[in-house]
Amino acid sequence: MRPAARRGRRRARTSSPPLSATQIRWLGALLVCAQLPQAPHLPLWVAAFGLLLVGLRLALLRRDRARPDAPPARIPSWTLVLFAIAAALAVRASYGYLLGRDPSVAFLYILVGIKFLETRTVRDGSLLVALASFLLVTPFFTSQSPLSALAVLPALLVLGATLDVLARPPGHASERRPPQALARAGALVLQGIPIAALLFVLFPRIGAPLWGVPGETGAQTGLSDTMAPGTISELSLSDAVAFRVDFDAPPPPPVQRYWRGPVLSRFDGQAWSLMPRPGTGNLTPWSAGGVSYEVTLEPHGKPWLFALDLPASLPRPAGDDAPASADAGFAFLARDQQLIARTPVTQVIRYAQRSMLRDAYPQADAEEAREYLRLPLRGNPRTTEFARELRARHAGDRELVGAILAWFRAEAFVYTLTPPLLDRDPVDAFLFDTRRGFCEHYASAFVVMMRAAGIPARVVTGYQGGEVNPRGGYLIVRQSDAHAWAEVIVDGAWQRVDPTGAVAPSRIEIGLSQAVAAGEPVPLFARLDAGWIKNVQLAFDALNHEWRRNVVGFNRDRQRELWRDLSIDRYAGWQIAALAGALALAWAGVTLALAGFAQARRERAQALWGEACLRLERAGLPRMPHEGPIAYAARASRRWPQFAIAFSAIAESYAALHYGPPPARPGEHEALVATLARAVDVLPGAAQLRATAA
Repeated sequence: MRPAARRGRRRARTSSPPLSATQIRWLGALLVCAQLPQAPHLPLWVAAFGLLLVGLRLALLRRDRARPDAPPARIPSWTLVLFAIAAALAVRASYGYLLGRDPSVAFLYILVGIKFLETRTVRDGSLLVALASFLLVTPFFTSQSPLSALAVLPALLVLGATLDVLARPPGHASERRPPQALARAGALVLQGIPIAALLFVLFPRIGAPLWGVPGETGAQTGLSDTMAPGTISELSLSDAVAFRVDFDAPPPPPVQRYWRGPVLSRFDGQAWSLMPRPGTGNLTPWSAGGVSYEVTLEPHGKPWLFALDLPASLPRPAGDDAPASADAGFAFLARDQQLIARTPVTQVIRYAQRSMLRDAYPQADAEEAREYLRLPLRGNPRTTEFARELRARHAGDRELVGAILAWFRAEAFVYTLTPPLLDRDPVDAFLFDTRRGFCEHYASAFVVMMRAAGIPARVVTGYQGGEVNPRGGYLIVRQSDAHAWAEVIVDGAWQRVDPTGAVAPSRIEIGLSQAVAAGEPVPLFARLDAGWIKNVQLAFDALNHEWRRNVVGFNRDRQRELWRDLSIDRYAGWQIAALAGALALAWAGVTLALAGFAQARRERAQALWGEACLRLERAGLPRMPHEGPIAYAARASRRWPQFAIAFSAIAESYAALHYGPPPARPGEHEALVATLARAVDVLPGAAQLRATAA
């Protein structure tokens, strides 16, 4: 850096006035309001440490005010640098990496506290306000719900008030009256809402954001690409929402709500896993009886999407104006009929989908059938022997499938969320020893028996069922609806078979809460008798869903639909721009008129005092920031002793009106205002005052 540039920056720092104690407290309040909405999304130590740094700065300020004769308490700059380095290392240790969205936000959260510790001048305070403004945006990286917006609103008001206080000289009355600063900030927000709404409706929408934040790749709740005994039962203990569905027509009945997810084909004797196969699958032809719907999928960190069996179209991003031929750029259909996105789902996405409600589709070829017969050479011998015995008694594939399902119904199997642990030969232990299991136990055992009997089979995971929210008419599918079922090749077609339905048919027809025994740990919102708590949650979920659809998801399609409803689409672009400009100017005129009306009604005493101060300033005697009315009048009297009585009357009347107690007698306020007005009228103009100065 050139010496001149360094001198310029040093001069800018030294020329900036120091912050007053009140301004520092306003900055501290702003940082606390900016940190609190982000704190729930951070590790506990990060949230506590960031707030602790702000509290430390305020404690140092209190110490300085309590000991005015002592040197100001300061933390050396080199110590703050060490703080920042240690914070970066600690954040990296906590997250496992530093260059990413979440650790970067955590680091910024701490850095604003460190910056607050070294803030000394108004220039530093302005920079800190800019950092706090960016911190206000970070909660929306994680959640864009109405609660997130409400949580940020107090910080927005404090931000405006802080800028108001920073822009005024130290000792100004605004510092001593926080409600006035907050009221001015609130007025600005209210005045800006109509302009923001106008831009929201009329400003052209683009198909993609101007900038984006890379999603995190950490673990998130959802189905995995493997399935072992107990994995889905653990997932079913969660109330978290997996996705929401808006149907174009009434939703299908629960028994037809099979949401297809990962298809697992490889079995190692303990767990099932994916067996990727090259190529793409064939969509089921669209015909009468199909359903159209829109899915709002929560982030789960995996690439798979969910659709009802069987997909009749590729998913189309909601609001994307691209033609249908471009759908392949978003997702593709695998050979096992699973919809897979091109990138992992790390943020909420919405897509339109069509499906045919069928439980069978043609197999691809004979080679495909052989791939789904493989079993480990060792393990689960009793299951293999039992399946071969049934095969010997039932020659037909359909007869064998029916016989195994009938055996499940006849035997004392129990559908439970708390199955016992199974170690060696888990399928044998489940079928012949414990006979207590969840859907993954039944699906896994059924597929193993099918393969042992020579029938190609595989496990399909996904979700089954869902709850219609009566307050929004849409379907909520939770993690507690996670499910596993089987598919077998019968008569040249893949046929869906759900052995869970043979043991606990109420799980398929009603839901999880009616299928397990009383006292099992069913999630609260999966219960049918959750009471008013669930009703409140459904009401909030409906509000959040509408917010996402109509505010967060207000895209080009929805904007054009609104334009058509309002008959705006018949106008040319320049006409819409002219209309928006005219409405903005009209609102600005209304705002200015209201401000002028409020100014006219402002307290008469304040107006008279301002007039006197302005006259003296133009005469060469400006009021000092720390100077009260009595001291200011005394200084003016020394310069213009011939007007000392007028100056004294002005100062004493204004001080009594502005700082004194409320009037004790009727008419006292009006009398003081009249005295102030007469005294101001006595003063000559600024030019005459300059000419007669002592």
